[in-house]
Amino acid sequence: MAKIAVGLVTDRYAKKSPEDPIAAVQPRMFKQLVGKGHPEFSTGRQQDAVEYFQHLLEVMTRAERAGADRVPSGGSGGDDVSFTAAQFEFEVEERIQCVESGKVRYVTRRENVLPLEVPVDAATNKLEVERERELKRQKTESADTADKADDKADDDKEPIRPIVPFDACLAAFAADETVDDFYSTALQRKGVAAKRSRLKTMPPVLAVQVRRYYVAEDWTPRKLDVLVPMPETVDVESVLRGTGIAAGEETLTPAEEGESAHTIGGDEPAQPAIEPDADIVAQLVSMGFSENGSKRAALATGNSSAEGAAEWVFAHMEDPDFNDPVVASAPSSVPDTGPGASSAEGPNPESLMMLTSMGFTEVHATAALKACDGNIERAADWLFSRADDLDAAVAEVNSASAGQSVGATSASESKCLDGPGRYELFGIVSHMGGNTGCGHYVAHVKIDGTWHIFNDRKVAISQKPPLELGYLYFYRRVA
Repeated sequence: MAKIAVGLVTDRYAKKSPEDPIAAVQPRMFKQLVGKGHPEFSTGRQQDAVEYFQHLLEVMTRAERAGADRVPSGGSGGDDVSFTAAQFEFEVEERIQCVESGKVRYVTRRENVLPLEVPVDAATNKLEVERERELKRQKTESADTADKADDKADDDKEPIRPIVPFDACLAAFAADETVDDFYSTALQRKGVAAKRSRLKTMPPVLAVQVRRYYVAEDWTPRKLDVLVPMPETVDVESVLRGTGIAAGEETLTPAEEGESAHTIGGDEPAQPAIEPDADIVAQLVSMGFSENGSKRAALATGNSSAEGAAEWVFAHMEDPDFNDPVVASAPSSVPDTGPGASSAEGPNPESLMMLTSMGFTEVHATAALKACDGNIERAADWLFSRADDLDAAVAEVNSASAGQSVGATSASESKCLDGPGRYELFGIVSHMGGNTGCGHYVAHVKIDGTWHIFNDRKVAISQKPPLELGYLYFYRRVA
């Protein structure tokens, strides 16, 4: 990070030549360092900008924890708010209500990116889009087609793209969602629940992902060809701010829930292990994926659908254990099939070895993986943040009661930064290309009131930043 900063403000690393007079900083070393050891980011394949951003924050946090003693501003111990990643982190408050009993529960989780679905049906020019599609359909099916010149003119014509307002995306995020097969211990049976999400805290910098990618009917990843005009100033307080339990609401007590605090709903106790759905596995195998990988996808998505399993495959097909044999799992939780997953028998041996190679004992590493649900990156953070009194932290984990969610407790030890939900846009990452497997990312940054484009070696003032075509947006808080 220091070398990049020096390179951007001085000419120390800039190289010019008569053939190429433009001096540019190409941080290939930084990219290799950040992606080292990662099954995806260590390669040269097309990457997802949001996933890379989140991975970068994790790498930075681990480095800041390890260097806290020599860089006092980085914080120490459990003071997570001093780390860079804390500028982006916020708490999502989920409210789940059993429809029949009316009882509610509130679950809090930590995120660093606000994902917004794009409700295409809410497009302001929906009629125009449908009219154009109908004309194209009629022309394709008609025997009396126009001549070749007319066909070429139609091909060169800019298509009418759906225009979906930002407010519609916010409303879709805040809308109630129906949860089927919700096991309510208040009713002692399954029923229907309503779930909605709000932000319990508002971060200093709000990263917003406009979810443009999806899996088409032919199982290929596609990109929504849609315009989402993002405002340069937003106030999300009234729409997204969580209020917590309201007066008169009756909560589900832990005894009634019969489940850990980090799961939604729950399944009936003593359920038999579930097996991967044979039809889903067969569909994935027919697409060319391995049988073991297909089974993992079915289990990881709870046998919900072949489409959901396919999306999981596209996101995890490069995992080192993707083709490893799988075992049936209890339906109370979706299995974590990543390289750091823990099982009831103990932590993943590979994860344990990686943590002990950092200098931690096997006892410490085992407790960290237990506290972080087998996630090796979170476990490393957990260990570094408690280095001052690690034995006491391990003892607390080992003495925790069976019904307590240690992972949820450790995640809530440090509070997220909070403030008013008024923001101004200062950064855009946009993707040029038709799907996730190809294309090119560029960035636009607002500096001293002027937008600039950063496109590899090209850095210039941007006359028209792509406010409506971005994939990842960065908003900073304003007073």
